[in-house]
Amino acid sequence: MMKHLREELEKICLEEIRESPPDAFHDAIKRIDSGVLLESAGTYGTPQYFLDVDDLKERAAHFARTVRNHIPGSELFYAFKCNDLPLLVGTLKEAGYQADVAGLFELELALRLGFDRILFSGPGKSMGELECALQNRERVTVIADNFDELRMLGDLAGNGKEGPAVHLGFRVGGRPAAGSGAKWAKFGFELDQLPEVARFVDGSPNMDWAGIHFHASWNKTPRAYVENIRRIGGFLERHIPGDRLRRLRFLDIGGGFYPEDQGILFKGMDRGVMLDILRDRGGDERALREIQHFDPYSFDVTEVEPLDTFAAEISRCLGTYIMPLNPAISIYLEPGRFIATHSTTILLKVVAVKRDCVIVDGGINMLGDYKFFEYAFSPIVNMTRPSGRLMRRIIYGPLCDPCDLWGYSCYADGLQKGDILAVLHQGAYTFSTAWRFIKPLPPYIAYSGGGYIVAKEAERFSDRYAGCRL
Repeated sequence: MMKHLREELEKICLEEIRESPPDAFHDAIKRIDSGVLLESAGTYGTPQYFLDVDDLKERAAHFARTVRNHIPGSELFYAFKCNDLPLLVGTLKEAGYQADVAGLFELELALRLGFDRILFSGPGKSMGELECALQNRERVTVIADNFDELRMLGDLAGNGKEGPAVHLGFRVGGRPAAGSGAKWAKFGFELDQLPEVARFVDGSPNMDWAGIHFHASWNKTPRAYVENIRRIGGFLERHIPGDRLRRLRFLDIGGGFYPEDQGILFKGMDRGVMLDILRDRGGDERALREIQHFDPYSFDVTEVEPLDTFAAEISRCLGTYIMPLNPAISIYLEPGRFIATHSTTILLKVVAVKRDCVIVDGGINMLGDYKFFEYAFSPIVNMTRPSGRLMRRIIYGPLCDPCDLWGYSCYADGLQKGDILAVLHQGAYTFSTAWRFIKPLPPYIAYSGGGYIVAKEAERFSDRYAGCRL
């Protein structure tokens, strides 16, 4: 039976969609400058990452302006792990952002680019990473994750000896936006460990407890921030002496702001599985009838509260639970996905047309995981033959891997060999997580003020096998 349902879904995915996309995204398609993208593809080839620097600047300015309207004096640290392209990072530095890094190469990049203030987080820092942080302690604040890390820091810094103190923030386990999976247990101290951690650091002359950090990902509402601020503020008031709290310099509420207006094409589960779930949860007959007509490949604009709502709710909660404890404390934020997502488009070329599918010249090694195959697809627009309506056609990459799949549909008036396709919203967690697998990673082209820049050249044989014995 399951085999029959899967075959049925494969047939469905090749049919034409009757509905038009939501107005918000329809308008976004119209605003795409197909001439610029086609020129970039023609000049620099495909596949390629394409960065719209002006869009990046606009999003960065929007985030800073909106947050500071509600939280005056807040300080912004861009999360390098989201996209560590040096030109992109440097653009955000010019926009007034500081650096949030999670590994040695990111730390060295932040130092090389001249960031004055760097937050270094991560749950398992190596000795080499901590040594680099200590060598640059005037610019780096280490977000400590566990006792073993603190002890290693103390040993490296010459615990008990006079000298410049390393500035520390303590990460406490933040609650994710929805649910609380076991995978989040790897991050941070338990909240009730804070008094012991504080005593350990206060007893070390070369350590300075400067702040507290939490993080929760994929936030479409302010709920996770509000819950964590309330939880942490209440604990601090009950368990940390007031004079100690007033010496703290920052509360870092992390990133995790989900981008507004991000389009996703959701791949639904097999219809029978969905029906079983509904029945198990007491679904009524009307809901069961409606699910029979559910389109598992329909377009959706992810519903996200406006950033202004996030900032207002966070500000209100800070005013209630944190500011009375320390009116001078600074609020840090670490945006990544919100700023970077829309700035980058992946450009691909159709190299082969088959009966039920097309093959393009770029593979999902450009993304770094199988997320498209597993659960969701970003909108794809045929720049050569654009349309406001979705055309059903499976779009495969060139990798020798059946999971190398970009999507089941495209905004297109047909698909032919040589057409240039644009995969939208690819600026976050693609380039920075890309795989070393079969095909070389393509160039990253940046466009700003009417001009093109090769921000990163395509991977070469010597790059791929650097350090290998041949």
